[in-house]
Amino acid sequence: MARFAPDLLDSILKLPAQLTDAWGQVSEIHLPASFIDTRYSDIVIAGMGGSTLGADLLRYAFARKLEIPIHIVNDYSLPPWVGEHTLVILSSYSGTTEETLACAEQAKESGSHVFVMAAGGTLLDGAHALDWPYWKIEADQNPSNQPRMAIGYMVAGLGCLLSRLGLIPLTKRMILLASNELKKQNTTLKALENPASELAGYSENRFLLLMSAEHLLGSAHVFNNQLNENAKHLSVSQPIPELDHHFLEGLGFPYGAKRHVMAIFLQSDLYHPRNRKRIELTSGILDKNGIPSAVIDVMGSNRFIQAMNAVQFGAFTSYYIAERHRIDPVPVPNVSALKKLLA
Repeated sequence: MARFAPDLLDSILKLPAQLTDAWGQVSEIHLPASFIDTRYSDIVIAGMGGSTLGADLLRYAFARKLEIPIHIVNDYSLPPWVGEHTLVILSSYSGTTEETLACAEQAKESGSHVFVMAAGGTLLDGAHALDWPYWKIEADQNPSNQPRMAIGYMVAGLGCLLSRLGLIPLTKRMILLASNELKKQNTTLKALENPASELAGYSENRFLLLMSAEHLLGSAHVFNNQLNENAKHLSVSQPIPELDHHFLEGLGFPYGAKRHVMAIFLQSDLYHPRNRKRIELTSGILDKNGIPSAVIDVMGSNRFIQAMNAVQFGAFTSYYIAERHRIDPVPVPNVSALKKLLA
């Protein structure tokens, strides 16, 4: 395939290596005995953008097997109930995200057990000063150096930590299986003609509605993020079955907008049978109302592998749409401009 945006493409192709690299890094981190022995009642993960994509994927992929809840904070404040039985994970790829730093200040006073994930910056300095356990992310398999493209690190690094604490049933074997599946999918999706590039062709001039359910909700969030940041393309993510209880009644107006909208459904043979049926029927109703749709059958032997496969498919699709738009997918000028205005 052509080497359009080679650094970003390499980050996509290195997703399998990111998983194994991150698992190896976090498995070697020393965790204090008090950190390991605590009986946690809940998990709070604070971060923004690409820094919590992994958390979102894991909480949905393992939703049926979690014994305590995972809460994600994409804001400046931790919940008021955070306390000594809460595991607070502060995640900032850059280590300088202002919302996450605000949560770090509150974590100091909360009495909770705190773990930091960052590649450097103020957040990592604070972890050193406060003697919090931390993971200094060494993202050699992310040549684009964009947080959103470090999804393998954020999934496997966080997953390894939670696995070591007995909070999530993710294993090294599952990481290796997922990595092998992604390598196979890389071969398919980098071919001259492939399903992701075909979808990009249908999508390039349309506002995209991403629709998914259950264990693929986190993957749809990642897909949406990468469409926005890589392809500079408008999209939103909607959950099944909730959208069937209100969204369908919004298909009437405005008439003109519907000509520029397309729906993408992430379908799975592991969904509840009624959700599978809902996707079939919802797709048909959209078509009748003038909104075309594509149904992507996400494959994989378990929910985690399917979630990762969906992420890889979405990353390639965002890459191919960026190629069609003829824009550099790596920089994020609007996000950067806003940060400068806030500063």
